[in-house]
Amino acid sequence: MSSLMYVHGYGSNGSALKGQQLREMFPGIDVVSPTQDYEGEDPYELQAQLRREIEANGVRLVVGSSLGGYHTLCATAFFEGPVWCLNPVHDIRDAIDRVLVPTLAGATVEQRDKMQRVIDIYSRFDEELFQRLPRREGQLHFALSTDDELLGDHAPLLSLFPHYAKVVWKDDCRHQFFRFMELRDDIAATIPFNHR
Repeated sequence: MSSLMYVHGYGSNGSALKGQQLREMFPGIDVVSPTQDYEGEDPYELQAQLRREIEANGVRLVVGSSLGGYHTLCATAFFEGPVWCLNPVHDIRDAIDRVLVPTLAGATVEQRDKMQRVIDIYSRFDEELFQRLPRREGQLHFALSTDDELLGDHAPLLSLFPHYAKVVWKDDCRHQFFRFMELRDDIAATIPFNHR
């Protein structure tokens, strides 16, 4: 059976609201939404998990949000179908500085050491994979907030991936992309199999 996949962001899980909303938008299509352990597993393992899920479930389109959008972009190393990325992380070092580093102030030595390992492996992963992704024409679709309080300006993302198929800009969405349901027709137009 062909299906869609939703890849949640940092601090969320496979029961994320956007995965549920995809099921509402496309009731006749199976939506796979695995839980990604962003702190417990390294990005190489997460990519291997996504690949297994995609292959096992016949996934034909992937939607990812924030850090899940980053991993969705990384999945284009092996996945050739259309992808939608909602306010994806595109500069892993900047995201680490904005999100993870501030949490280290009150952390224990053990927590700081663990977080430093996460930072180091993501930095290596970014150089080895993300910065070398294939540039397939027409594969990438972006939904970006004009008021993303976490990532700020998305112009550098579009400079990294100038071969994108479509960009949908939305106001009043913030980083969480609160107006996700409004993307139904845009996403529907890219689903590569029959749907309602």
